[in-house]
Amino acid sequence: MAGDASYDERVGSATQTPSRVPHLDVLRGVAILGILLMNIQSFGLVSSAYANPKALGDPPAIDWLVWILNHVVADEKFLSMLTILFGAGFLLMAQGARGTERDFDDRFRRRMAWLFLFGAAHALLIWPGDILAAYAVCGLIIIRFRHWSNADLLALAALLFAIVMILWMAATAVLVFFMPSDYLQQLVSVYWSPSAEVVAEEVERLTHNWVYAFGDRALNAIGAQLWMFGSDRVWRMTALMLLGMVLLRTGFLTGEWSTRAYRLVAVIGLAIGVPLALLGVWFNEAVGWDFRYAMFLGRIANHWGSVAVALAWIALVLMLVNSGALRAVQHALASVGRLAMTNYLGQSFISAGIFYGFGLGLFAQLGHARLVAVVVLIWAFQIAFSLLWRRYLGQGPFERLWRWLATPRAPATEGGGR
Repeated sequence: MAGDASYDERVGSATQTPSRVPHLDVLRGVAILGILLMNIQSFGLVSSAYANPKALGDPPAIDWLVWILNHVVADEKFLSMLTILFGAGFLLMAQGARGTERDFDDRFRRRMAWLFLFGAAHALLIWPGDILAAYAVCGLIIIRFRHWSNADLLALAALLFAIVMILWMAATAVLVFFMPSDYLQQLVSVYWSPSAEVVAEEVERLTHNWVYAFGDRALNAIGAQLWMFGSDRVWRMTALMLLGMVLLRTGFLTGEWSTRAYRLVAVIGLAIGVPLALLGVWFNEAVGWDFRYAMFLGRIANHWGSVAVALAWIALVLMLVNSGALRAVQHALASVGRLAMTNYLGQSFISAGIFYGFGLGLFAQLGHARLVAVVVLIWAFQIAFSLLWRRYLGQGPFERLWRWLATPRAPATEGGGR
């Protein structure tokens, strides 16, 4: 997304990045494909099932196993990876900018404004889980910290991560000690363990009545975006972008570390992150997926563990790229990464066509295992699409549109010739 254009092409008429960094293309391709493992659940299942896999009762054993695997390897992991790369892409833009720092800031803010509009349209029209709008806002925040030292950036990132944990602990306290029981039960019946009536209304809104229910979907999208932004995204995404800036400066993201160092990061990341993710599942099982405890407190372990696993995936990919083990698929992954925004939005268009009423209308009809099969099919299509588009047409359609919209136009001169 933003990171793709940040070093892929010149930005506007006066910004050019340093040399290309092929490793980032591959990493971004892996992240874009991996993020679909979780997003497909939001498209294909009732909304409460994303956070609560037992929202409609105990799932079949195969679906429960697939959910656990997805939770451990994908939930927040590939999104964290993509957000880290966004921060790195911003820093590359700043390093390669021509003109004054103020000129760059103006261009970057213009890009973020258009990115926000892309995200808002995506959320209102297609999918309330959009991340582009939040990326745009967080991008405007990190611009203020690009001159900070690595140590200060890491300290601020850790503080922002801790703020999320504190907010979630406070929210848990409210649910347990202060929330009126009637209102609590209403929240549970709508957002956590929905009644049959609530499920039927959601199915109707997204399938049979898709066109006429636009207003309801738009209101839901606005509420979801505001809630996610305040309770999580502004803190977490900003922290990860700052981390991405540090990792770029140290050469970690550009493949400059030794094989031994990448192996060590991968081993430590998995050794920390996987047990933490499983600890969160164990906790939620222990409290019977009680909304009061599982909604926030049960997410804290994965909140921290997801960063460790994301760093492990980055280290593994870079180690494999450096060793030549990914030679057969490296070009394909890089092509997906260089069309990052197009492929991210494309996943939404394809998924909406599969699950929503204007398409096949398969919403709430597939379990977790079958959703993974859908993911594999979308992956195959997007890889082929990216390879062909890059070969014959170059820059992706949404990347090209974004660049064109964000490029200032020269004012028309008076008395021009006919």
